[in-house]
This record gives sequence, structure tokens and C-alpha cells, in this order.
Amino acid sequence: MLTKRRILSCLAFLVPAAGLSGFAVVMARKIVKRGPKDYRRAEMVDGGRRVRIDLDDYTKAPGDFGVFDPVTAKYTRVGEVTRIDEEQKFVERLLDQSSSTPGGLGPIVDWTPDVFFEPAAVRGHYQEVDVPTEYGAAPAWLFEAANQDVWVIHIHGSWTDRSIMFRDVHAFSSLGFTSLVPTFRSDVEVSPPQAESSHLGQTEWRDVESAVSYAVAHGAKRVILSGWSMGGTMALLTAERSAHRDRIVGLVLVGPVTSWRKAITAGAVRARVPAVGAGLVMRLLGAPVFARMLGLEEPIDFDALDWVDVANRVDVPTLVLHSTADQEVPWEISAAFQRANPATVTLISLPEAHHTQEWNASPSTFTNELTSWVRNTILTDQS
Repeated sequence: MLTKRRILSCLAFLVPAAGLSGFAVVMARKIVKRGPKDYRRAEMVDGGRRVRIDLDDYTKAPGDFGVFDPVTAKYTRVGEVTRIDEEQKFVERLLDQSSSTPGGLGPIVDWTPDVFFEPAAVRGHYQEVDVPTEYGAAPAWLFEAANQDVWVIHIHGSWTDRSIMFRDVHAFSSLGFTSLVPTFRSDVEVSPPQAESSHLGQTEWRDVESAVSYAVAHGAKRVILSGWSMGGTMALLTAERSAHRDRIVGLVLVGPVTSWRKAITAGAVRARVPAVGAGLVMRLLGAPVFARMLGLEEPIDFDALDWVDVANRVDVPTLVLHSTADQEVPWEISAAFQRANPATVTLISLPEAHHTQEWNASPSTFTNELTSWVRNTILTDQS
């Protein structure tokens, strides 16, 4: 029989192990499944000139942002912080009067880094087009420009939607390139729905390839892939695997996931979970049986999604724009990515901002860094 001491020793081991296993299952689901909207309480104050909203690290961040009112289904742009009340936990910000909703705002809103809300606000002329994919037609926005030879494919991250890339289209606008903003299989706009779970870019890259094929079929001689967050993963895979690799002349990556191993490990550290917990998460996502339980078409191949631990894997000129304050995908991962690919990757650290909100913190700095690199690297090389 087990002695009391041995029983207690076993329990001391099993209880933390069970906790880690539970964490791994929950975290694995959060990584690949769409979560609920994170609404905040809000109301108009000061005669409709400002909005008062729940205080948190995102709502008090400097820069311009947007709020979506689910009652009116309207977006409103918000600007400068005018008051922070730490005791009552609210922040007040100026409202953009040109976009404010008549009749009020709230009682709850969804906070968003999008400030344009519709394609016409980014560039006056655009078309809604269908990109042929392996599962049918995927909707995309096409912004035609004077330069029909160079196309930019704007690739959003997981569990957002294509409108989040309006900021990217805006940043590229002065270069005069044609822009295509596609959807991919896990987007809610795709009908009928194609994927209930994110594959971390492992399958979604094929939809980017479809967008590249569309661009080439419509006259693109050179293609730039611009990916934010998981969109960076998709851009990197497309640059490696595309049938049109010879047309892909550059990558622009914003807060990119260049190593899912390191991104998941960083998430475990934030949750104050031992590194073994992150390892369990990745083992689950890489296991065929568990992957099927999560609705994945195939288990995740973390080796294929890592450009940090393999030297010189990137052979296309690549710009990384990344805030040193990014907690979701830490800047240190991009620094390691650049060290692993020193001949092709340029890393530019931007002012303090949350994940993929570098444009919001300073649109002019973001745009200047992006356009300067494109002119000096891609256009010079291809002239």
C-alpha cells in the first residue's frame, strides 16, 4: 500500500499536471477558434463631442481608433484622449464629428483599430471582385491605380476581417500601386463557410496564392505581399510555395507571427504558465485526433511555421514593422527572425503600440518607413 507521504507526493505531481493539461486544452481552443466580441460600456458626453468608455490598456492608447455600436450597426472614429479616471475606470476621447452617429452611442461598443470603416473612405474608387479559389469565389476589394504592373496583396490576420487592412491600403496609396484585399477560408464573409478553425496560416496561404494568381491574370508583373500578424505567416508561406514566386518581389510584415512556437510560448509566459504548458498546447495541435476534435483539416506542422530557428529561410526582400511594446507577438521574435535572415530582412522598431496598431500610434511614421523601404529596396532593385 502507498504510504500517506507517497500519496501526497503523487497528488502534488498530479494536481499541477492536471492543471497544465486543462490549460493546454483551453489555450489550444483559443488559438484556433473565434472568440466572442469584447464589448465595452460607452456613452456620449460633452454634448456628443466626446465618448466615455471603459478604461483599459487599449482604450487609453494614444492615436486614432474606432468604435462599433452593435445597436445602430454604425462605426465612429475616436481620437485624442482628454481624460482618464483611474478610480471610476473610464477614459474620455474626442469623437470625429464627421463620422459620429446621430442620436447617441452605446450602451456597449466594440473597440477596433480600423478608422476607415468602408473601402470608399480609403480610396475613392474601388471594386468588389470575386477571386477564384479551390472552394469557390472569395470576395475581395480591388483598388486600381495608375500602376497596373505592381500589385499589393493585403493579408489580414486570424479572426479579424479584411477591413482591418484599410490602414495598410492607406499606407501604400502614395506609391500608386494597385491593391487587392482578399478574404480567406475562415472569414465570415465567405459563403458557404469553409473553415470553423484557424490553421495558423498553414492552409489559408492557399487563398493568398489564389489572390496572387488573380493579380497575375489581370496584368500584375510584380507582386508585394503585405501581411499583418498571422497574415505574415501566410505571406511567408506564399513566397516559398507560390507557382508565381518569380513575380513576388517583396514582403511587408507588420507584427508578424514568424514562429508559432515562440508566439505560443510567449502567450504561456504572459499567463504565468510553465514552458511545459506551451509544449502541451503544441503537442495537442500537432496530434491528428485532437486536431480533428478542434475542426482542423490537418494537424499543425510547427516546423513549417517557423522562420526563426532555421537560418536564411527567407530569400525575398522583407520589411518588418513592429512595436517594441507588442505583448501578443513580442518584438523579440521579430528581432530573432531578422538575425536568422540578415541578408533579406529589415526590422524597423516603431513607437509604442499594441499588436498591429503601429499605424494607429503614428500613421505618418508608419507610412514613411514603409514607402521609403519600398522605394529604396524593391523599386530600386527592379528599375
